[in-house]
Amino acid sequence: MKRLYPAAPSDFNEQREHGPAYRDRITKGHQQHQGLVVGVETTQKPRYLPGNRQFYGSAYGHDPSKDPYADYMGVAGMMNGTRYAHNYLSLREFIRVVNEDWRARKLLPPGFRVTVCPPAIFNLIGTIFHPEWSDTETLELGFYLDDQGNATCYAVGSNGPGDFSYINEVEGESEWSLMGFRLALVPNN
Repeated sequence: MKRLYPAAPSDFNEQREHGPAYRDRITKGHQQHQGLVVGVETTQKPRYLPGNRQFYGSAYGHDPSKDPYADYMGVAGMMNGTRYAHNYLSLREFIRVVNEDWRARKLLPPGFRVTVCPPAIFNLIGTIFHPEWSDTETLELGFYLDDQGNATCYAVGSNGPGDFSYINEVEGESEWSLMGFRLALVPNN
């Protein structure tokens, strides 16, 4: 854990008031997905600018055509066309639209689905394969579902170059709409 989260927050191992310690949640996330993730999107994430009007696919994020999911955003009702300023309903619709289209085009392996990249997977893939994701201070959204299907949302990202230790639970759409998101192909379970 220390290798993957060298700059984790000081309360990383402490039980939180309304949930498990971040360490416990990340450990469970790693166990849940170990050996089961087929793919994680690697589209370049733009640097942060006020208003979050950048588009994924380039360092500065000015060209909407660079985001490979741009066409799905309009269909899903994400009116600004970016991966920012979204809300729960538009993000859920975006994921539904992508899954429906990929199933119709037979791009999804049986038993898998596209979803927002889970926090442990984002941090693991970034640390091992894509350290360049830490070149931007922009955070990304990740979440885990509990046994009742309720989502706990997290901001994940870098504490500095090459470090993917940042994790913080976020509550309310006003907080998580400021984050971008990355997609992953995961099992249906």
